[in-house]
Parts: sequence; structure tokens; C-alpha cells
Amino acid sequence: MAEVKAVVPESVLKKRKRNEEWALAKTQEIEATKKKNVENRKLIYIRAKQYSKEYEEQEKQLIQLKREAKLKGGFYVDPEAKLLFIIRIRGINAMHPKTRKILQLLRLRQVRDPVFVCK
Repeated sequence: MAEVKAVVPESVLKKRKRNEEWALAKTQEIEATKKKNVENRKLIYIRAKQYSKEYEEQEKQLIQLKREAKLKGGFYVDPEAKLLFIIRIRGINAMHPKTRKILQLLRLRQVRDPVFVCK
């Protein structure tokens, strides 16, 4: 007996092939994204470690300066406060309520409103 084969239209074959190519491209893209994310996480960890080390050194230096001043019979005065100049560059549309409240507290009611703030 002869085996009966169903005829598959060419458009269906093309669609299957295209879907397989898309699936392969998507899996490759996902793998590349995962690899990139792992590298980024490592970089973020290294930076965070570096920042914490810098902050520790600053704290130790501050303590050392205070102790030296105390030994000399004086006292240590922290550096002067910094002055910030803030300008509003964005409108109110599609803005988070918390951000909107901060702008309101800083008296930045309109676009291109400037304000000085002592840090």
C-alpha cells in the first residue's frame, strides 16, 4: 500500500521557517541580555564597594582631624555649606506626585524658575 502524504501549502512552510528563525533570534537575544546583566551586576557591585570604601576613608579622616584639633586645644569646624542653583526645566504633565511636591516645596512653580538652595 502506498503511504498518503498530506500536501502542505508553501505559505505554511514559509511561516514555520520564519517562526523558527524568530524563535532562534529571540533566544539568542535573551542569552545576550542575561550575559550583559550579569556583567552589569558585577560592575555595580564593584562600584558600590569602592564608594563604601571612600565614605569610610572620609569618616576616618574626619575623626582624625577632630582628634588632632582636640589634642592641640582647639576644635574642628566642618567646611562651609554648598550653594546649589536649581532650575526647573520640565512641565507638570505626567509627573510623579512626590516629584511635584518637591518642586512645590522648592518654590519651582513654573518652567525656567530658578532658586538658590544651601546644602
